[in-house]
Amino acid sequence: MALAVAVVLGGLVFAYYATYLLDRSTSTDRARSDKNAQKAVDREGAAFVSTITPIDYEQDMPEAVVIVLDRPLTDREQAALTALKGGNKASVWAYLKSLGGRLIEYTFTAALPKPLADGHEITPGSKSQTFKLNLNSDRGAGLTINGMTAVKDSCGAPTAKTVVDIPPAGSSARPGLLWDLAGGQTDRPKGPYVLDDGANQGELYFRKNVVDLGNGQSNMAFLVQPEVTTQTCTWHIDASYTDTSGSHVQRIPSGSGTITTEAVPQQPVQYFGWVIGQGWGCIGQMSQKGCTATKTLEQNRPTTRPDPQ
Repeated sequence: MALAVAVVLGGLVFAYYATYLLDRSTSTDRARSDKNAQKAVDREGAAFVSTITPIDYEQDMPEAVVIVLDRPLTDREQAALTALKGGNKASVWAYLKSLGGRLIEYTFTAALPKPLADGHEITPGSKSQTFKLNLNSDRGAGLTINGMTAVKDSCGAPTAKTVVDIPPAGSSARPGLLWDLAGGQTDRPKGPYVLDDGANQGELYFRKNVVDLGNGQSNMAFLVQPEVTTQTCTWHIDASYTDTSGSHVQRIPSGSGTITTEAVPQQPVQYFGWVIGQGWGCIGQMSQKGCTATKTLEQNRPTTRPDPQ
């Protein structure tokens, strides 16, 4: 009996030490395998997530705006519009938004160096639909975005029929990044340029900056101002980044998503312009009820001109 117990105990001791020695001898290989597996899992998804958010104009109304609609206003809608003060942009926007209006911002680049750091000059008369771009990565390993390129997917004439114009009475540029998308699809976009005040204003952002994500880094948020002139463009961003496996490119928005930046039509059916101190001027296929500044507006010959009646 004692002999049997001793044999069993000896077997258990031998098995324990055999397992221990095996673990010691293979621990490096297993650690390396686990690390490689973690890296593979870490790279299975997108390197980073991009989120594009429109500006909340109820909370952040620009100084000067153009609002466009896809149809002419009826007589009743015109009367409701011209009863509002153009200086109260929030009220005008709230009313026209309820009719399907879309807001386009005036852009202010007069303070930027001329020419810009790369020799480019911003096209005069450009307009923008500003948005917020947020970048985030939950990767364990870090990555660095070292460049962004705007790519036009398509461009064409704007289709809006009605333009409501509340021009500037003095303003300044929003801080953030600016892309110049002026012209058609074959015209190469320029930028992004730094709009913030300071020594880097007008510089290409990625000449002196990178975006570090992953490895516990905070999100990166940009205010993006894409400018167009005579053509509406759909486009996307190709973001170049590096990680431990090399250099890569990821599209913003992801997949086949695009960004649309709308231009103001040069010959709308209806054109309403606010003249400070006088009221609304109305040009095109509409009545003149409530339009007290039409003569002044015609004399000033706005860049955007309606079709003749």
